Amino acid sequence: MTRQLPLPVELAPQAELADFIAGDNLQLIDLLQRIAAGSNDEILFISGGPGSGKTHLLMGLCRRAEQQSHSCAYLPLDELRTLSPALLAGMEAIDILAVDGVQYIAGRDDWEEALFILFNLARDEGRSLVFSADRGPKQLALALPDLRSRLSWGSSYRLQPLDDTGLMELLQTQAQKRGLQLKPKVAQWLLRHCSRSPGNLLGILGRLDQKALAEKRHNLSLPFVQSCL
Repeated sequence: MTRQLPLPVELAPQAELADFIAGDNLQLIDLLQRIAAGSNDEILFISGGPGSGKTHLLMGLCRRAEQQSHSCAYLPLDELRTLSPALLAGMEAIDILAVDGVQYIAGRDDWEEALFILFNLARDEGRSLVFSADRGPKQLALALPDLRSRLSWGSSYRLQPLDDTGLMELLQTQAQKRGLQLKPKVAQWLLRHCSRSPGNLLGILGRLDQKALAEKRHNLSLPFVQSCL
């Protein structure tokens, strides 16, 4: 369990800012690194489609903040929305709040009110706030206008999709971390024949990893990949 988290939520071991394939998102990575280093009173809203890397970035922010002795809470609202929003009480004492998936509590009066209160308290304490959602704050189906207004403060960034070079780097880097050999021609085949969403590609890589483990092999040859898919 990551030391500073007040909730039973673990950070994925591969979620590091340094591991994120930035592509055209270098400006965002630089801003997150400054926030993790203790740049106070920042407000950042990150939007992007499913599998675009929002969760990786917020987890990576928390991990980097911990490494630099700053407290950071990662709050995955898709998981926490089944609990009472009272769990947010007192979190304004944390240096950096990373709130992932605001769309999941849109229309929930209790959660919207609690998030609005936490926002104001954290701002009064000079904390940094980083939010993510599948769309920008103006497009979210929020019932509380004041919360929408608060989320529109500060910087807003839409994640830019990776090009072929970035997707190739993502596949080969993640394969290498799993102890797998993925040649460029095999990665290119995956890009041509599978959905190009980074989340989908990593899901496929996970399935290939399981198959390779079962067959005690490390080389993801093209015939092997084709037989699995």
